[in-house]
Amino acid sequence: MRNYLLDVIHGRRWGVKAAAVRAALSAGSIAYETLHELHRLAYRLGLARSVRLPVPVVSVGNLTAGGTGKTPLVDYLARKLAGRRLRVAVLARGYGRRPNGGDDEYMLESLGLPNVARFAAADRAAAARRAIEEFAADVLLLDDGFQHYRIRRDLEVVTVDATNPFSNGRLLPRGLLRDRPSALQRAGVVVMTRVDQAPEPELKLLRERIAKISGARPIVEAVHRPTAVRLVWNEREAPVEWVRARRLFAFCGLGNPEAFRRTLESCGARIVKFRAFPDHYFYRPLDLLKIEAEAQEFMAEGLITSEKDACKLDPAALHLPLASLRVEMELVRGEERLDALLDTLIRDRAPAEAASAR
Repeated sequence: MRNYLLDVIHGRRWGVKAAAVRAALSAGSIAYETLHELHRLAYRLGLARSVRLPVPVVSVGNLTAGGTGKTPLVDYLARKLAGRRLRVAVLARGYGRRPNGGDDEYMLESLGLPNVARFAAADRAAAARRAIEEFAADVLLLDDGFQHYRIRRDLEVVTVDATNPFSNGRLLPRGLLRDRPSALQRAGVVVMTRVDQAPEPELKLLRERIAKISGARPIVEAVHRPTAVRLVWNEREAPVEWVRARRLFAFCGLGNPEAFRRTLESCGARIVKFRAFPDHYFYRPLDLLKIEAEAQEFMAEGLITSEKDACKLDPAALHLPLASLRVEMELVRGEERLDALLDTLIRDRAPAEAASAR
C-alpha cells in the first residue's frame, strides 16, 4: 500500500483509480495546510503559549517527511557542543517506541559521552524542564523541532536532502512536504545533506534556490559518512571494508531508503536484493522469516540494515549473520559558519558558569 501511494504521489501510476486517489490526497493537503497554519497562528497571536527556557535551545528539523538526516545531525551537534564542555540534553518525540522503553531514533549511546543525555517524551516542554532540573543541562537540542512551536528556540537548523530537496513540491498527504519551502525563512542555518550523492550542477541550482527562498541564510553542506559495521550477532565492530565484495541482502525502514542503498554500494557491498519498509517500521517475526527466506533464495552471505533498524531486531531469530552500518554526519562545506552561530549562541544565552568553562 505504501509503495502504491508513493507511486501515485510521484505520478508513476495512471488511470481512473490513481486519479481518484490523487484527488483525495489533494483534498487532504488542503486540510493539512489549513490546520497547520491555524496551529502556527495560535502561537503567533498568543492563543497558545510557547515556553522560554533559561538555557539555549537549538532545533533540528526539516521540511519533508523523514529521511533528510536529522538524527545524524543531532548526534553531530551533541558531540560538538559536548566538546565545548557543555552538558547537552536532546529532546525527542520518541518515534517507534518499543515495549522495552527504547525507540528507533536513539543512537546517542554510541557516542559514549557522559555529558550528553536524551529525554524522549510527547510533552517536550516538560522533558526540557526535567533535563534542566535533573541533568543540569547547559543547552538543549530539540530533535525534529521545526514544526514544534511549544518551545522557543534560539537557533533553527533545517536539513534539506540534496537528492530529494522538496519532494514533488506538494504538502502531505499529496506530497511529502510538512512545510512549504518558504518556511526556510524561519531557519537560522540550512544544512544540505547527502551532497556527495547529487551532481554538482544540481547542487549549484539548489544552493541558489535555497539562498533565494531563505533570504540568504547561511548554507552548510554535509555527507553521511560510513564509519563502521556492527556485527550484531556477536556485538562486535568491524571496519567499513567488511561489506566490500560480500553478497548481502539489504533492508531498512528509513525515510529515504534509496540513499541508504547508495551508501552501501559506495562502500563496495554487493547488494543481491534490497527491500524497503516504511519509516519507523516495527518488524514482526513473519517479516524476519520472509527476509531470511528471500536472502537465502538470492544466495546472500548475510543481512545488513541501518543502526536504527538493527536495534529493533533479535539476531537470535535469524540464521544468517546480521550486520548494521554505522553512519555519521560530516560537514564538508560551511562548518565555520555553523561554529560561529553556536559560539554566539553559547556566549549570549548559556548560563554564566557554562560559558566561563569554555
